[in-house]
Amino acid sequence: MSTEIQEAKEATALDVDPPSVEAPAPVAVPPEPAATAPADPTSLNGCWILDKSKGEWSMRGYLEAMGVNEFCIQMHERGEQKFDIFHTIQFTTNSNNKRVKIIKRGRADVVVNLPLGEEVEDYLPPDFRLLTSLATSDDNTRQYLKIESSCWTVNGLIKVTENFEFQPQAQPEGASNAADGTGSSSSSGGVMMVQTITSVHERTGNTNTTTRYFIPYHGTPPHQVM
Repeated sequence: MSTEIQEAKEATALDVDPPSVEAPAPVAVPPEPAATAPADPTSLNGCWILDKSKGEWSMRGYLEAMGVNEFCIQMHERGEQKFDIFHTIQFTTNSNNKRVKIIKRGRADVVVNLPLGEEVEDYLPPDFRLLTSLATSDDNTRQYLKIESSCWTVNGLIKVTENFEFQPQAQPEGASNAADGTGSSSSSGGVMMVQTITSVHERTGNTNTTTRYFIPYHGTPPHQVM
């Protein structure tokens, strides 16, 4: 039953003169505690959403440098415009097994899971092209992450360096830059994650650097939503 209908029924019932009885003394009701805004992250750990109001966030330049054809680039751009783009970063703190996991969610889902400070090799389907990756980060704050990778594609060898940097962000008083999972802003101290992707096409010499800005996402990370 809706609140409006319930209130209407109660109002109708109270419209009849009640018998004369002494009204009970009012009971003191403690005030509701003030809602506390979720705290911003203090490192790259957490869920971040791409801020499409800042910078040239499209991956067009990156894809062009890799030699991707125009039709595929346009399809990718449509997906970028249609979907929010999330990066959830998880560092493993075990001193014997330091790793980083990045869950990228948008037009397509991508999961990167790498040891820190150790180059690894993988073979990509369907034709088992060699991919080498090396992830490094500062040990103490986890406010910086660098992933260097190289991969043979149908267009030749591509080298990519992806940097993630945690940055405080000056905010005017009362301003907010955090998404709360409802499509609106929530109170925030003003931090952001800057992602810089530099690609080099070894055969053609084409290079590109794309910089994108992410803000904290205080809702449930999309990959955890059933």
